[in-house]
Amino acid sequence: MMNVADVDKITNVLEIMKVYELALADFYKQCSDTWEQDQAFWEGLAHAEVRHAENIQRMIELIANKPGSFNVGRPFNLVALRTALAGVNDNRKRMKDRLISREKLMILARDIEQSVLESNYAEIVKTADLEYQTLMKDILLQTRDHKMMMQKKINDIKSPSPMSS
Repeated sequence: MMNVADVDKITNVLEIMKVYELALADFYKQCSDTWEQDQAFWEGLAHAEVRHAENIQRMIELIANKPGSFNVGRPFNLVALRTALAGVNDNRKRMKDRLISREKLMILARDIEQSVLESNYAEIVKTADLEYQTLMKDILLQTRDHKMMMQKKINDIKSPSPMSS
């Protein structure tokens, strides 16, 4: 069972995760504005990241309303999260200045999604709360899908099919 300090600590991590998801959404939106041939792809990703932020907000509310249903899980590295956030903001600037090629952008985005999966932020809380678990699972499944879609785009860019040229 979480005490007030635990709730505050976990909520702080989730708030920064929410900011990170929204920064990713902005980055993907900017990608859609820059790379028009992939516009629908990037817009879909941006929309999903906004939904992830909404999920995280709901998760924060669940923890605040039912702290007794949650336990502190694995400690989370806030420095790494802040570094990742700074990285997304830096890439957004590089993107705006057109310093990232289409292929490099796909690789970068794939690596960002992979780092979210590897961050283990799903493990910062232990709970049997079904709504919380469902919200987290939704984020992780979509993130995995994003990574696979980006890998497919990278493969397509590297070896375009005769039909696409």
